[in-house]
Amino acid sequence: MDTRKHYAAAVTAFVVWGFFSLPLRALQAYTAGEILYFRIATSVVILFIILFGFRQQKLKQDIIRIKSLAGNQRNRILMVTLAGGALLMVNWLVFIYVINAINIKTASFSYLICPVITALLGNLILQEKLSPIQWMAVVLCTISCVLLGFNSATELGYSFAVALSYAFYLISQRRSNGFDRLTILFVQMLFALVVLSISFPWLVNEVPQASRFYSWIVVIAGIFTVLPLFLNLYALNGINSTTVGILLYINPLMNFVIAFVIFGEKVSALQAVGYAIILMALVLFNYPSLQKIKARMV
Repeated sequence: MDTRKHYAAAVTAFVVWGFFSLPLRALQAYTAGEILYFRIATSVVILFIILFGFRQQKLKQDIIRIKSLAGNQRNRILMVTLAGGALLMVNWLVFIYVINAINIKTASFSYLICPVITALLGNLILQEKLSPIQWMAVVLCTISCVLLGFNSATELGYSFAVALSYAFYLISQRRSNGFDRLTILFVQMLFALVVLSISFPWLVNEVPQASRFYSWIVVIAGIFTVLPLFLNLYALNGINSTTVGILLYINPLMNFVIAFVIFGEKVSALQAVGYAIILMALVLFNYPSLQKIKARMV
């Protein structure tokens, strides 16, 4: 099987996400709540068009499947799906706030440590095994976080808020339930939209009037939300999730470059040491997976 198109899809998805800070910064004058509400509302519309216009067969299969399940099993899947929507909503809200009100490097660090935190939670919650070298990476990651905490406890706190919310989302969605991922995402986004609509008076200070705002929201929802998700789905049809997980690091590394080169963010000596240690941790953590990928390519 030729997997070059699948690799290209995965790389493209993470490169697109790597530029996500640019449109968010273009909306820096608006609150995180306003950006989040209209991002999710627009994403729901786009996903509705895709599902009912181009994926009706998949949607029908999902409806038949959910009807065929026993009541308890159906309720469990619904609860896990809605919990995932809540976690994704929190993750996006905090991430947008961090990008526009804190700094980009803090948001980038979140997604560097997220895979390690996800694996640690998988070990604690799902009893997934970690190798000794991966435990060593967890220790190094902890040391890095301690150093960064000395530099700025606030920034580290926001990094953990973003990383933990997404890690819990990944854990909640780890076990496939047989439903199409875009259908699941649509249900999650619809649930998030309902929750945000109830909170609208507190979330949105004033409904934006500028057409520029809505132009950027369409770009964010279409190009930086739905498109990369499509590409990831396509990539996972040809390459395994471990490989995709390693390619994920393209995203935060690009964000670091954008933070320093475009927005002129600075790094203290202590932060530089912390970032160097986390990079060492990531190499160690992914070493077993890299060896497996190398073996398959030989």
